[in-house]
Amino acid sequence: MPTAVDPRRTVKTGGGEEPVTSKVRRVGEPGYRRLATYLRESIQEQHWTEDQALPTDGELGERFGVSRQTVRRAYLDLVNEGLVYRVPGRGTFITPSHLRYRRPFETVDDLLALSTDTELEIVEPLMGTFNPLAASQLQLEGRLMYGMRFLRRHEGTIFCHTSVHLPPEIGRLIEDEEVFTEVGARTTHTVIGALAARGIQISGADQSMTARAADSVDAERLGCPEGHALLHIGRLYFDVSGRAVEWAVSYFLPEHYTHRLHLGRLPSPAPSSTVHPSRKGNPS
Repeated sequence: MPTAVDPRRTVKTGGGEEPVTSKVRRVGEPGYRRLATYLRESIQEQHWTEDQALPTDGELGERFGVSRQTVRRAYLDLVNEGLVYRVPGRGTFITPSHLRYRRPFETVDDLLALSTDTELEIVEPLMGTFNPLAASQLQLEGRLMYGMRFLRRHEGTIFCHTSVHLPPEIGRLIEDEEVFTEVGARTTHTVIGALAARGIQISGADQSMTARAADSVDAERLGCPEGHALLHIGRLYFDVSGRAVEWAVSYFLPEHYTHRLHLGRLPSPAPSSTVHPSRKGNPS
């Protein structure tokens, strides 16, 4: 069904003016979300080129009848998604498509699907090692474990580096995987995918997330300056028996990777219809 167009409202673009559709005026949605939705869909429909400045805060505020603060909040959503970037004194621009990586991570299956559009490059091959934090996470009593480090690329662009530690009995299952044992080797495989192929079924993972500044190692691997803000994500994977089988720590470049979480609310409980008897000695 065609979307209704309001001829009184348009947004200027480099090639003229684009009509603002009724999708912008969704009842019940905050103004900044309606505007962000319009901008997001317009970008996906290629109303602007990647080297063309998007409409200014003032232009959008005037056209939509909203405040500049609302426009800035809408643009902030798109910046956080990695869809656009803002340059002081120049304006807002679309992030080049080869620098954007967008994939929802809601289940372990989504993590397995990393093999469909990203590539892993070995920095430190799989070998015996010891890391006290990893040992604590994996609940290991001995000092033997397996570890490896790798970069992950999307369309040739590095967006994270990861360290993985495995209990000895798990590491031995994949120690003959050539792609995990050669520095510089590249593959679309994932570690949890390789474990699944050997009968280790991942049932879930605990995830922790924080931010940290890039050190010299991060800077060299990710190609960013020291002190650059990074997104730190730790994941502890469990098999169907509840055994911890992998501890993975990743450092992401926020300009190439965005972590978004949708929070809902539980339905309100229905009012109780229970009749409470009156206390003895009190009037009913």
